[in-house]
Amino acid sequence: MKALLVVGSAPCALEDLEQARKLYPDHEVMTVNGACTLVEDAEHMLAGHTTKAQEFVWARQGAFPDRPLPRVHANWARPSPKRRPTDDRTPRREFPVVTDWWGADVSLGATSAAKGAAIGLKMGFEVVVLCGCPMDGSGYHPAEGKVTVESGMQRVGDPKMQERATLRRYRDKMATLAACDFKGKVFSLSGFTRKHLGAPPTMDERYARPAGGDWLSA
Repeated sequence: MKALLVVGSAPCALEDLEQARKLYPDHEVMTVNGACTLVEDAEHMLAGHTTKAQEFVWARQGAFPDRPLPRVHANWARPSPKRRPTDDRTPRREFPVVTDWWGADVSLGATSAAKGAAIGLKMGFEVVVLCGCPMDGSGYHPAEGKVTVESGMQRVGDPKMQERATLRRYRDKMATLAACDFKGKVFSLSGFTRKHLGAPPTMDERYARPAGGDWLSA
């Protein structure tokens, strides 16, 4: 059973990742946004903010100049409002660094980590584990890529953003996903997301679950 380990930017990211690697020796790693500079051997990186895909790639190359790029994932939710009807540009042409494109349905309104989890399930991973995605206002890992992303009047990467209404909306949506789409499939190792998604079961526990059942550890 191969797991996808989705790595965010919280201070606990590498500690969570180490624990997840032990739980699931057969795994692949997807870094999310600025976490692209945290894990050298990641197979995937997600540009949760599609328009910043190139900046995330530059940050990754700056951190690990001797490593080949992982697969770069992003999604395209809607055409840019600046486009003219005759404009034939496509996301692939605008963001050539992206290797794997996904649709609007992976934008779940529960942070880019949830987007990474949704992509992982679509790729066929049976288990997705969030690492360093506590959604608890704990801030950012000091080694996170310093990529600034404008999001309306907020800055993703600004710890103060975590105290605002946006995070509360993300939490509400994550709690809803934990009770439906993510139930028994997506887990977390820390914080608010662990409370709602549950801690990941061991492989033995996973295989021992009742038929049709699901696992949510306390």
